[in-house]
Amino acid sequence: MDYQVKEVLEMLIITVGSLGALWMISRVFVARRMHGGSRDLKQLTDSVDKLRETVEGMRDELGEVTERLDFNERVLARMAEQAKEGRQLPGA
Repeated sequence: MDYQVKEVLEMLIITVGSLGALWMISRVFVARRMHGGSRDLKQLTDSVDKLRETVEGMRDELGEVTERLDFNERVLARMAEQAKEGRQLPGA
């Protein structure tokens, strides 16, 4: 009878030790994943902010180019009207 109690006690110690080690390993794994996830989220947020700044800059540049294009179209239209009327072109 003592032999069976000893075997059960050994199995219980091994089982509890194994479960405890598994619990500790899983806690470390989860903690690292949570920490790594927040680092990835910060990098992603920074990238999105940089992209927004770039898009805003491009939008401003496009607005300036559009204004210049409109101005040049008006100048060319005025020059075409003057040429039709027989006036001398500016600079000629």
